[in-house]
Amino acid sequence: MVDNTGNTFGVAPDGGTLEAPEVGYSEEELAMLKSGISYNMTIEERQNSGYWFGDIKHGDMPWAPSGYQLYRNVKDFGAVGDGVTDDTAAINRAASWWSEQMATERCGRWCGQTTTLGAVVYFPTGRYLISSPIVQYYFTAFIGDANQRPTIIGSPDFKGIALIDCDPYIPLGNGDNWYINQNQFFRQIKHMIFNLERMPRENVDGTESYAPTGIHWQVSQAASLQYLDFIMPLSDERGSTTAVGIFMENGSGGFLSDLYFFGGGIGFRAGSQQYTARNLRFVLSLTAISMIWDWGFTWQNIEVEATWVAIECKNIGGLHNQGAGSVTVLDSVFKSVPYPIVLRNGGPSSNLVLDNVRIENSASVVLIDGGETILPGTAGTMTIPTWALGKRYTTLESKGEMITGYIDLPMSKPRDLLDGNGRVFARPKPHYGHIGAGGFVVATDHGVSNFAEGDQSDAINRLLASNVGKPIFFPAGIYYVQKTVFIPVGSIIVGELWSQIMGTGAFFADENDPQVMVRVGNPGDAGIVEISDMMWTVKGPTRGAIMMEWNVHETTQGSAAMWDSHFRVGGAAGSELTLAECPKLTGRVNRNCMAAFLLFHVTAKSSGYFENIWVWTADHDMDVQVAGGTPTTSGSQIDVYTARGMLIESEGPCWFYGTGSEHHQMYQYQIANAKNIFMTHIQTETPYYQPTPDASEPYALGAFRGDPMFGDCDPGSKCLEAWALRVLNSRDVLIYSAGMYSFFWNYDQACLDDETCQQRLVETSYTERLWLFNVFTKGSMEVFTPRGGIPPTLQSDENQFGFTTEISAWLVLAYEGGDIG
Repeated sequence: MVDNTGNTFGVAPDGGTLEAPEVGYSEEELAMLKSGISYNMTIEERQNSGYWFGDIKHGDMPWAPSGYQLYRNVKDFGAVGDGVTDDTAAINRAASWWSEQMATERCGRWCGQTTTLGAVVYFPTGRYLISSPIVQYYFTAFIGDANQRPTIIGSPDFKGIALIDCDPYIPLGNGDNWYINQNQFFRQIKHMIFNLERMPRENVDGTESYAPTGIHWQVSQAASLQYLDFIMPLSDERGSTTAVGIFMENGSGGFLSDLYFFGGGIGFRAGSQQYTARNLRFVLSLTAISMIWDWGFTWQNIEVEATWVAIECKNIGGLHNQGAGSVTVLDSVFKSVPYPIVLRNGGPSSNLVLDNVRIENSASVVLIDGGETILPGTAGTMTIPTWALGKRYTTLESKGEMITGYIDLPMSKPRDLLDGNGRVFARPKPHYGHIGAGGFVVATDHGVSNFAEGDQSDAINRLLASNVGKPIFFPAGIYYVQKTVFIPVGSIIVGELWSQIMGTGAFFADENDPQVMVRVGNPGDAGIVEISDMMWTVKGPTRGAIMMEWNVHETTQGSAAMWDSHFRVGGAAGSELTLAECPKLTGRVNRNCMAAFLLFHVTAKSSGYFENIWVWTADHDMDVQVAGGTPTTSGSQIDVYTARGMLIESEGPCWFYGTGSEHHQMYQYQIANAKNIFMTHIQTETPYYQPTPDASEPYALGAFRGDPMFGDCDPGSKCLEAWALRVLNSRDVLIYSAGMYSFFWNYDQACLDDETCQQRLVETSYTERLWLFNVFTKGSMEVFTPRGGIPPTLQSDENQFGFTTEISAWLVLAYEGGDIG
């Protein structure tokens, strides 16, 4: 169950038969805890639902077959929700059929990926008893009533891996799944309660034995869990509880937040390349978090109370027996936890960073499994400012040292980035539960088409201008725009299954005359903007598209915000940037596959709160079928070209939680002339096609301010590759966990053998008060390349730990560097 690659029978839990869906508290206190309090909700919201999502007009899938149904209410498919009737089959019909009348299967085991067969499955208030897994198919959102959340109840005769399974194992399939876990994009589960109390302590299905589990979550980017409770049994006279809230053994995420775990053997069993988890609470679990493996994982605002172990990092999994590569714990509380953080005994240990962690009544904070205490605790209360274990760089001349202990350099976080309690500010995605369906303006009721036709820019602009301050709902679909869409201050925009604003036409076609596709406010504007569940995309060729320009500044902390909204360029039906138009390795650049000048620009006078944002140029066509068990999408890889990923010029404050930027020609992230920037976790990939062409083509260097010029690179060298991260002329930049990867050299992965796919990933110049924690890279000879004569940090300087490099703290420019570049 614990390997991320090379799973074989006996390791992966594939012995089941699923081929297709079918302490110290009073009783009153325990009852209150079981009720779940993962986020704030008023009494009125709990008692009087009227949740708008179940009553509003819904959207369509324009490229789906005739008769296909996007929105499904599980009760329309026969679910009862009385806690007595077995609703398994009815819910699986809602999740898997094309429509109520069409039993054709959606994108399952023999499909593998899709952008045309999306679905929203809605669970009204109720208690849904199930006896085998509910399978969440590709490109699906499971959404419950936010005001009176539905409860999914496991039955006493439950069989299978979990109540909800998002990536079923193929029976006796040598560890293969229906879907490739690293390409499990575009999924949501939110507003639900999972009750595991009646499930058997062990269930046997075929040759496999399973513990009772809430969700099997094996996903990649643009996937999220939010506002979920997991109610699990406590240990009693019958023995220790075996229940697991979430089982996530593989993937490449990702973001999740606002979860509550009561009881259970393990709250969250976690393994992924990288992930951000925010605002989780664990009460009375035996182990709150058990890390299987990772390259990097950030846990922010985690509260663990009355468990034996808070975070267990002693497992061995993944390539090179890496286990947990790096773990960041930020703004968290461990209360009455005997063993807060337990590390592996023997072999390479996890890189660990603790920042603003409060300990109450714990004798040890960090200890070796079965061995010594590394960081002692207290019988009272203590707060750990910044402490790290692992490779540390602290001076301009530093060669790096393995250090365990407090960070000697005193860190003063900018006040603008913090909340009133001294924690890094965070703002959960709103669900607007206090507004009924009648309080929303529905775009398609006002002359706006979501059916991939015409030019909707004028209609959208009229709609937005005339409804400032009102929530505007864009039903699922594709909204073609051939001119700039302007989102004024005061706008509240809510999408459905990532409603697509798609730029197309001659207005965006000239890279010598770039044009903004979506402009959020004008320079100098300040106020409220809220955007959630949208997608920004293009139909090529759109060589001159600046996909979003963000100009608005907050008036109250976090008032300018965007959640779970993604940038996707190519690889989707209708984009004309697919395998048919843009195949790889043709030996030339197809200008019609040049698709964006710049994807996301956060301008100088703006600020913003950004959560779960993926800025992606597609590396493969997501509508080429990939049967379950196929190991890669290499057969559907494409060459689509975008010049620049994310450009951040803001003077802050800005927060970036769980963001990624991938496959852009010049850079993935560029922070220039900026200040007061917080990031956790960021993730990048270099374009697979480089160096054919290299980073100097096909877009001209120097066409936009701050472009890298690569003047110090020899022609044909591995220096001419896209930067993962550039930090230039900036200060007060805090990055907690960054995974930056170069996996290919013109689609060849032989360079991974000696970590030489490219020369460098991270550039700094004229920057100070730069704090970088838990940085891990793959395929690059240089991890950091500071300008101004500071020696580069090399992969070969004993920085490789397992599959990736692992540096717990790079603080070379924490207190100097503003005049070095």
